[in-house]
Amino acid sequence: MEESNTRGKILKAMYQLIAEVGYDKASISKVCTLVGITKPSLYYYFPSKEDLFRAVSESMWPTLDLLDKNFFAITDAQAYRAYLDAMGRSIIENYHDDEERRHVLAEIDLQSTRIPSIASHQKRLGRTMGESIASVLRHGCNIGVFDKGFDTKGNAEFLYVVLNGASQVISRHESIDAYVAWKKAVDAIFCEATSDLRSTEEEHLQGK
Repeated sequence: MEESNTRGKILKAMYQLIAEVGYDKASISKVCTLVGITKPSLYYYFPSKEDLFRAVSESMWPTLDLLDKNFFAITDAQAYRAYLDAMGRSIIENYHDDEERRHVLAEIDLQSTRIPSIASHQKRLGRTMGESIASVLRHGCNIGVFDKGFDTKGNAEFLYVVLNGASQVISRHESIDAYVAWKKAVDAIFCEATSDLRSTEEEHLQGK
């Protein structure tokens, strides 16, 4: 518990410093002073400043539990749709429009153009998020919510873009309701699935 608590304090301190002075001026010494630890103690958790920055970046990304037994126990279409809708809403709830977050996001974007490892890390986080959404959609196919022709990859990318866009508009404090956008995105993939199923049934009847 103590290790987890110290790690969290380090991440929070680095986050605040990046928001206030930017990554370049957010020194390890300043982080240690804010947390009240020595440099060797900090390096126990994060081998370098770059590693700490990557951890801050990762902490801002939403995560999905792919081992969620409650989710994979869902076999009812209505319950599945409710879960998918709640999943997106939960992710959006983690986004904030405070000034600190805007500064940190801007700094991450800036440093991604300067530090190759940060750029590749951001891409990996994006792939992981997309794969997580695809896993959720595959479960929908497995339980018959979507038919076999359902474009899992394309729809996962579509939902990922909606969620990523929600993060951007919220961070810029734009007057857009991200929850409404997410609901329409979920409606869209279910509408597509219904259309595909109707087309399949019509083709089957014509074949007879």
